This record gives sequence, structure tokens and C-alpha cells, in this order.
Amino acid sequence: TLRLRKKIPESTTEEEETSAINKCSKVDEETDLVDWRKPLAWQVGYLREKYDTWVHQPVDRPIRLFENDFFEANTKTSWYMVPIVWMPIVIYLSWYCYTLLAQETTRLFITSDYSILVHKYSFPFIFMLGMFLWSFVEYCIHRFVFHMRPPAHNYYLITLHFLLHGQHHKSPFDGSRLVFPPSLAAIAAGVFYLILMQVMSEGLGTSLFVGGMCGYVVYDMIHYYLHYGSPQKDSYLYGLKAYHVKHHFEHQRAGFGITTRFWDHPFNTVIPEQTF
Repeated sequence: TLRLRKKIPESTTEEEETSAINKCSKVDEETDLVDWRKPLAWQVGYLREKYDTWVHQPVDRPIRLFENDFFEANTKTSWYMVPIVWMPIVIYLSWYCYTLLAQETTRLFITSDYSILVHKYSFPFIFMLGMFLWSFVEYCIHRFVFHMRPPAHNYYLITLHFLLHGQHHKSPFDGSRLVFPPSLAAIAAGVFYLILMQVMSEGLGTSLFVGGMCGYVVYDMIHYYLHYGSPQKDSYLYGLKAYHVKHHFEHQRAGFGITTRFWDHPFNTVIPEQTF
């Protein structure tokens, strides 16, 4: 890992962003472990035991994943596509859930003989619960999927890790790959929706789902902002940005919360307090 620079008194946001970029490694195309003149997706699997160290040495340059232009284009997403695609769905499903609960046919079964009516006015609370549960899902995905350590001998798991998240740690300032492509997000959303429909009634499950979907949109927007925004010093987002920069450059095995540090506490993955 790279050492953080000592704190500069009264440093501006621009100076801090420049400092973060200066922490990036310089790429020597003649000696690097991969050939940067070619797409990286099918090269990283051959790094084996060297992959984990290599992928956590950030660089400030774009990454080409695939030779095929169509596949390459589908790995890139502009930040504004997330609210454009998902917020209309959030609004529609919110209306749908409210009208469904208004029929007063949705019940929460405590036991086979005892149930509670889920009233339409409870929708905002279920929605907020869904957002809260998303923050837990966000933490788990980031920690246990995105930061899994693929076996050094498994070419395919190394490649999968790099495509899912490794490329983001290798090139953290690539703005085209800071949010999820809608196609990938739709697959994940479909899986979560089917699970909820299996364990809950439609009204309750969909209400939780739409809250979680809104939480996802907030997550992707905050993640983009933490990389490219300039939050006011000592604000909540400023603290999150400092925390996330530490995750990228100093503590890659801790600090998995993006929108909140809440879940880092019970799981003992809080980045230690230190001068930033």
C-alpha cells in the first residue's frame, strides 16, 4: 500500500484531490506485469499470486478491458444514467405499493394463526426500512464479493474479481466506471426481488424492494460524488470522502461502508481514526 502524505494545514479541496492523484503509481509500460497496450481483462488472471498486490497499486489512467468495442462500451456508464433509469421505476413502484396497501389485504403473518394488517400509512416506514437494509447489502457486497481474495491458482476468479471491482481499485479516477451499468444492476435487482417475493407478500416485499432500490440509487450517486465531488470541509460527505480515500490508498481491507460507516462498527472493519 502507499503511505498517506502528512497533513498540510488549511489544505484546500483541490490540494487534497491532487494529493490523492499523486498517491497513484506510475506505470512503466516496459516493466509492468501487464501489457497496457492491450486489453487487461484476459491478462490479469495470469498474475496469480502477484495479482492482489498489483491490483491495489492505483494508477491514474484509463483501463481498456476488452478488444471488442461493443463489450467495452457496455462496461462504461455515465453517472446520470443511474437516476434516469431507476428513479422512474422507484416512483412508479412507490405509487403501486401505496395503492396495493390501500386495499387493506396485505398482512404480516407472525404465526400461522396470527397476523397484522399492513396499513397504507406504514408504506413510508417500510420504504425507509428497505433503504436501511440496502445499506447492509451494500456493505456485504463490497466486503465479501468485491473484496474477496481470489485463489492465486484460479484464473477465472481473478478475472471475475477484476471485472467486478479490481479495475476500480486499479484505476480509481476512471469516471466512466464508478457506477453500475443498468444491465448488471437489473440482474442483481431481479434476484433480490425474487427472493423477497418468496418470503413475503407482494405488498410488503415490493415496498421493501422499492426502498432498497432507492437506497441503491443514493449509494451510486454518493460513490460517484466521493470520487469527483468537492464537499464542504467538516461536512458529513467530506468525512465520507476522506474515509473512502483511505480505503483506496491505505486500508483496502477495511472501510467497506460507502454511504455510511454504520456497518463497519459491528463487523470491526472501521478504519482507525488518524490524521488525514
